[in-house]
Amino acid sequence: MAEKGRLWEKRALAAGILLLALVVLAAGYRMLRPAAGRFFGDFLYPYLRLSRLGMSKLSDQSLLAYSRVELAAKLEELQRRNRHLALQAAAAGELLQENGELRRLMSFSAPAGWSSLAAEIILRDPLMWRERFTVDRGEADGVRPGAAVFDVGADGRPIFVGVIERVGRRTSTVLTLHNDALRLSAHLGSSGAVGFVNAGASPGDDGTVPIGYLPRGMLYRPDEAVVTTGFERGIPPGLMIGTLASVEEPEARFANRLHLSGRLRPAAELDGIRFVMITTNLAANGRR
Repeated sequence: MAEKGRLWEKRALAAGILLLALVVLAAGYRMLRPAAGRFFGDFLYPYLRLSRLGMSKLSDQSLLAYSRVELAAKLEELQRRNRHLALQAAAAGELLQENGELRRLMSFSAPAGWSSLAAEIILRDPLMWRERFTVDRGEADGVRPGAAVFDVGADGRPIFVGVIERVGRRTSTVLTLHNDALRLSAHLGSSGAVGFVNAGASPGDDGTVPIGYLPRGMLYRPDEAVVTTGFERGIPPGLMIGTLASVEEPEARFANRLHLSGRLRPAAELDGIRFVMITTNLAANGRR
């Protein structure tokens, strides 16, 4: 029994010495690690530097092996590849933007009694960029003249763009708010008045369009919302047209005038628009 006790004491002593050695080794490693790292880094630096110098020297020698014509050709090839990659990146960004726009359009839910379909703008006249464009939907898709064309804002609200003017089998022409041939009724949200877009004044160069036949004697507020009335057969009510920019001040010498004219700031951004929605009046087409 005495021998077994001494054996256990020896084993415990050995285990304690081993544990103490591990603790001292760990503490020493933490203390010596920064110094050892600097030492070995300085010691191996010439060899690592020599390898880098050799690679750089080899690269320089390989460049010197080319003639000026060959170097110019390689430079031109690199520039061509850079342009190609830049075009790919731009195309990817454009596709991402188009995807977001289409998702926003397709999330729109048409009001009761109406249906809607997405269309892509495929042709724009540079001389009438904001006044008229052509979409890839036509009679085969159920499009009819006078149908409303709109965009969908970031908040999901429909924004009036224009109306279908002419319809072909596969394409249609759209008149926008900036075309003075488009006349439609408009409801002013704050004052409750009803006027007519592109009536009463000439188009302006500041991006606004005229709105006329506004009743006199009402309080008009700047920036009040202007929406469609629904009086037109192919245009649903409540589409956002824009905001009121200004209303003329009545003059005393024209005190017998019953109506005033103003300026409207359209909500649709027509410069960069790519896709639109077209409405269809189900009742007008004989479908319920």
